[in-house]
Amino acid sequence: MKKLSKGKSVLRILLILVGIVLLLWYLAPIPVILNAGNGVGIIFSAFLILFGIFYNVLAVGWKRAILAAMLAVLFIIVTPLTFNMVKYANYKTDEGAETVIVLGCKVNGSTPSKYLNDRCKKAAEYLKKNPEAVAILSGGQGSDEDISEAQCMENVLVKLGIEKSRLYKEDKSTSTSENIAFSKVVIEENGLSESVLIVTNEFHEYRAKLICDKNGLDFHSSCSQSAFYTLITYHTREMAALLKELITK
Repeated sequence: MKKLSKGKSVLRILLILVGIVLLLWYLAPIPVILNAGNGVGIIFSAFLILFGIFYNVLAVGWKRAILAAMLAVLFIIVTPLTFNMVKYANYKTDEGAETVIVLGCKVNGSTPSKYLNDRCKKAAEYLKKNPEAVAILSGGQGSDEDISEAQCMENVLVKLGIEKSRLYKEDKSTSTSENIAFSKVVIEENGLSESVLIVTNEFHEYRAKLICDKNGLDFHSSCSQSAFYTLITYHTREMAALLKELITK
């Protein structure tokens, strides 16, 4: 009995501690990022903390059902998706993709956000190493942006020493699916290679791979790294988008 009681106490403490750590991690990026990832994460973290606090007063059936549900989500959804996110973050990058597709990200007025700037740097690095490669810069203009994401990326890449003649702008897309589908049109119209290198953040590459498959593009990837304090928020939001993509595949 003492061992059983001790085990329950350890589980309660573990639930509370994990909940607190996750809550702080989801709260950390709120000054700069507020999206569905934060929201879902904060709710789940609070649930873990409350579950731990009230663990001893819940009926045995409820406790088992909740723990079983959490383990099912962890092993059936979270673990496989996370594995594939890691797998496709840098995929087939040594096989010489000839068309780089840089996926758009937030523009602050006419200035690239940190993540957009990071993607441009990663693309420039590849383009300099592969002088025969060209890039499609894919991203439209949001209501709070002074220029399109594509135009912003062109400005950055030219400053980084990439010839404008190697850059193709796709400035109509408003989602990842459109980024890649509209870039496929650019590829077809200009006779470019369908062996593509997708440049985006690490959490985003797996979904980009699924969409490339739909569009008949040979997928390679080179990711820019997200700041650690933002990673779990984007990871959580991306999982929802991945589930939707896989269901509609």
